[in-house]
Amino acid sequence: MKGRNPQTYGQGVKELWELPSGRIPHGQVIYTMGWPLTSKEYGGAWMYGGKDNIVSLGFVTALEYPDPRLDPQHVLQDFKQHPFISKLLEGGKMIRYGAKSLPYGGWWALPPLAGDGWMIVGDSAGLLNSARLKGIHLAIKSGMLAAETAFEALKQDNFSAANIGQYHNKVDSSWIKDELWKVRNFHQGFEHGLWAGMFHAGIQQVTGGHGLRSRYPGTAGYEHMKKLSALPADGGDEAHLLGPAKGDGKLTFDKLTDLYHSGTKHEEDQPSHLVIHDTNICNVRCIKEFGSPCQNFCPANVYEMVDDAEQPNGKRISLNPSNCVHCKTCDIQDPYQIITWVPPEGGGGPNYDGM
Repeated sequence: MKGRNPQTYGQGVKELWELPSGRIPHGQVIYTMGWPLTSKEYGGAWMYGGKDNIVSLGFVTALEYPDPRLDPQHVLQDFKQHPFISKLLEGGKMIRYGAKSLPYGGWWALPPLAGDGWMIVGDSAGLLNSARLKGIHLAIKSGMLAAETAFEALKQDNFSAANIGQYHNKVDSSWIKDELWKVRNFHQGFEHGLWAGMFHAGIQQVTGGHGLRSRYPGTAGYEHMKKLSALPADGGDEAHLLGPAKGDGKLTFDKLTDLYHSGTKHEEDQPSHLVIHDTNICNVRCIKEFGSPCQNFCPANVYEMVDDAEQPNGKRISLNPSNCVHCKTCDIQDPYQIITWVPPEGGGGPNYDGM
């Protein structure tokens, strides 16, 4: 990543709802921005009317918020309590839950796309339009270009970096770059909050993505997280977003209730696919400095601080890897960067049927 911006991300938390007939027409799209977040955070919601009265509802919170106590799953539950949204959902039933991290960094954060015997496509390469939060079409196109490159390499029996590197040239000369170039500085403009971001987005709209400078710098999202000592103890303006959501079981749900609807399943006796490289940091430093934010940013209750009298702070980190919904937020948002997500043994994970 030398010479590139660090990749930045958002966490999308999503529920599927079955609503009374005629409540939201098939094909209707509703987007919101901001609330219940404050001007210090960036994010927004979507609501898509689907077939058979099924509605997709979710909220994306940018993983660059300052307060480590913020919980993106809690943000979604607060959002549903807005009178307009709660009226739409009244009488409905939540039937599925999931979460996913989205790459926001744009063109300046793309990694090398190819090398000796390998290529990267789709979200793994950061090919997502951060202004539209759309990436499926870019993933498909990059897959097509990678397949063409692989086919040519197979015919020549040449998988060197020089030959496979033609994939990067294909991406550069395709409409992938045309689309991403127009939003190359979009998300970086929101690095200092909503209002500054809206200003930069407006300038970029007029200047074709240029904005106030040709290349906006970026900062990894976890570096925006402040220590508890620098934040108001009561949470200040963000108090309504902090900590776990309780839920009423009808409109809003706690994390474990939502998790049940993800259908996630892992073999209980398999090795943990979530690797904490130094648990002493969790038990000694993180609990005091940041309040163990893994308990908050994880949408699946994988991370818990449990009582342990032998630890200096009376708590130790405990993992519930069988809860994992594979959003990879822990790998991204941990302030010490000591958590690594790896594919689980046996291919277990969430059942995202219909998601």
